[in-house]
Amino acid sequence: MRRKPAAVLIATVGTTYCYLNIYQDYGLSSRAELPAAIKAIADAKAAKIAADAKAMKDAEEKDAAERARLLAEADRQQKVAAAKKEAEDKRCGMGAVVSANSRYELRQETRDDAEKFLNVVASEVTKKPQYKNIDASTMVRVVGCSGDWREVKVTEPTWLADNMGWVPASVLRIVEYSAQGKRVFTEADFYWESDTSAYRTQLVAAVNKIARETPGCDKIDTGSLALSPTRGTPGDPVFFVTCNPDGRAAMNVWFRPTDR
Repeated sequence: MRRKPAAVLIATVGTTYCYLNIYQDYGLSSRAELPAAIKAIADAKAAKIAADAKAMKDAEEKDAAERARLLAEADRQQKVAAAKKEAEDKRCGMGAVVSANSRYELRQETRDDAEKFLNVVASEVTKKPQYKNIDASTMVRVVGCSGDWREVKVTEPTWLADNMGWVPASVLRIVEYSAQGKRVFTEADFYWESDTSAYRTQLVAAVNKIARETPGCDKIDTGSLALSPTRGTPGDPVFFVTCNPDGRAAMNVWFRPTDR
């Protein structure tokens, strides 16, 4: 459809009028002020974009700094906790293999009046309650700690390795070893009877010599130390201990207190 010349003229005049008077839309008094106004608007828009970008960057940097602070604090707390655990483990002797300085029946909780572990087999044999225990002849590993109590698991003799429970820390004692890694036995490691007690010093020295020098005596059953009923005389007694009691290579070694 063709527009009439008059309509075209009116549209053109209207457009020209709007263009010539656009400055009024910006609140300006003249068209000459329009370029500066447009530039100011563009500058303001650019400034807002820059401000928004800076605000976003600042927020990201703040978040990153907070994350770094939280990570550093978590790392610090982890190190503090690790140091406390290390100190506590050292105080408790965690993982240490020790022995007992006296007989003590294992408890199920950290109380002297706590329930004990019934030794079913021994109870059936003796016809009276017998309880699992540790003594000078056993070796145990410290696996738990609570105050002045230690949770221990028997390591030797191996047939008692399932025995585990709580004992007062005062019941345990450190086991000595030589520079060569050989166990150094002391009087506290043995049961002393009337026929062995008089020879304590000599017998301990003899057992340590056996442990150092006798092939096949990597381990010695300290509970086996006894006077031989078939060898020696009252004036010249002979004693024996059992080496490697847990294996097929178990053997007795006889000796005199005077052996050097």
